Amino acid sequence: TLEVEIAKLRAVDEAARPSLAIHYSKDAADLVTMNGTPLTDGEERSYDGQAQLEVPGFGTITVRSNHQAASDNRLEQAEAKRHTLLASMGVESLAKARARQVSAQQVDADLRELRARLSLLAPEGLSKLREDVAADEVISAEPVELEESPTLVRAALFESEERRKKTRQALREVEPQQARADEAFVAAETALASLMAEQIQVEAILGPEEGRVGRAQVLSNTLADLDVALSKSETHIAKLDSAAVDLDAVEAALKRALSIEQATDREINALREIMAGLNAEIRAQSDEAVEEKWREAAEAYSAAKARAEAFEKEVAVLQRLTEALETARSEARELYLKPVMAELGPLLRLLFDDVSITFDEKTLLPHTILRNGQEEEVDRLSGGMREQLSVLTRLAFARLLARDDRPAPVILDDALVYSDDDRIEKMFDALHRQSRDQQIIVFSCRQRAFQKLGGNILHMSEWQPSL
Repeated sequence: TLEVEIAKLRAVDEAARPSLAIHYSKDAADLVTMNGTPLTDGEERSYDGQAQLEVPGFGTITVRSNHQAASDNRLEQAEAKRHTLLASMGVESLAKARARQVSAQQVDADLRELRARLSLLAPEGLSKLREDVAADEVISAEPVELEESPTLVRAALFESEERRKKTRQALREVEPQQARADEAFVAAETALASLMAEQIQVEAILGPEEGRVGRAQVLSNTLADLDVALSKSETHIAKLDSAAVDLDAVEAALKRALSIEQATDREINALREIMAGLNAEIRAQSDEAVEEKWREAAEAYSAAKARAEAFEKEVAVLQRLTEALETARSEARELYLKPVMAELGPLLRLLFDDVSITFDEKTLLPHTILRNGQEEEVDRLSGGMREQLSVLTRLAFARLLARDDRPAPVILDDALVYSDDDRIEKMFDALHRQSRDQQIIVFSCRQRAFQKLGGNILHMSEWQPSL
């Protein structure tokens, strides 16, 4: 058909036209335009004669083709013929012509159906039917006897109508399939034309058939040479890759060197400014008796150095004195605490088993106790145990003073408040033991708790003035 011929001619023309495509890199900012129309990534576009490629930031590239335009103008003639045929049918495109064809086919089908019905009603034509009708008008009104049964006639008529409907429905269902088949046929013809054009191009590339064997041998040899060159290039690239330096390391070293250079430049500029200031200060002070000030500074330095030497001697003397005082303090501490510990040990054993006490070297007060192999601070002990240690320590000091012929009474005012009954009785025993050699006075508001203390109980009596 004419449409298939136009599709073939267009396919041949399109296959023979030059084309180009652009694949953009990832960092490409703008698109290249071809004759004012942007080219998208991977889009293939053909052109006639020449084309203008505008590359942003680069310039304009003119592409020319050596393709010779067809001189037979068969495509233009076929398109003009199609336009004339469409104009003669009163339509603008092939789609509208096909729509009109479908409508005409529908009208033709309806017309055939009506003719079929007419042939059933008037097998011998309308003229014969009119004659029969005119003849029936003069027939007497005698009853007409039908040769067939009316029921059978109606059944045959109903069956004929059903077959007619099914046939018409099948025809309507087939019509779209026929249209699709026509479109598929046109597409197949177009594809065939494109393949034929490609075949023509391939045959043009391959050349005459009698020289293809030699050309294939030449191409095979060229391919082998290219493979060898490719292998050598890949080996060379591998060597270059192995010998290539690490760009990140080089870049880091370059940045470090640049930063060092910048820091050095800044330091040089700063030193130049300092040098300029010092030179200006030297020039300003050149007339201000600098040598006299220098001598004064030297004399002041000598005096300060002499004072520093005197201070060093004084520091050495003070250090020797401090060491002597520390030694004397340590000896006095030993002399002082050793008798106290000797007097305190028996008293501790009266109340506690396997207990020793340590005094603070600075405050000379009880600091820690060692009980059952564990050392505990006195501040962390219970209130009862702390007051018991306090009473025993006072008794030890009293015994020490008594042995030194300086007896002093031990006065306990409301003591042993937190002790339990067993510990109180043990404390009472310790007090009685010490009362043999020294005087112990106990004041307490807990009469019931101190009933077991014993000793001389003091009572209040009325005062009688002496005569």
